[in-house]
Amino acid sequence: MKLFTIVIFAAFCGAGIFSGDDGALYLNDRMEPVHKKKAVYYCDPAEKLEDGYHIKAYFLSGEIKMEGVYADPEMKTAHGPFTFYYRSGQTESTGQYKDGHKYGIWQRYHPNGSAKSEKIYAVQPMLRAIEVSVD
Repeated sequence: MKLFTIVIFAAFCGAGIFSGDDGALYLNDRMEPVHKKKAVYYCDPAEKLEDGYHIKAYFLSGEIKMEGVYADPEMKTAHGPFTFYYRSGQTESTGQYKDGHKYGIWQRYHPNGSAKSEKIYAVQPMLRAIEVSVD
């Protein structure tokens, strides 16, 4: 497993996806890869799981921002459990992604840790779920 992780890491480096001398992947506020100068977050190489890739992203100052499972090591398709955090380390939200979209019930929290109302997401975005036929 360590060898596979190293291979994935080397593939990222060879493709120029990891942009730092330290091997970190730098991300913007939408968790998309960017150059270090435009980064808001960073993450270390993906950990290969049986059904995806476990990713942890951090604020540039080192506090955890997010951890979750992607279907691919390039972080293009979120697919599995996710937790987002406030800079304080307090949980911001937890839930599931399926094929790159939030789905099911997401638990959300205020910065002080008290619960916000839950948010429910459909399995597919509404625009894809609605079909109109005109005869």
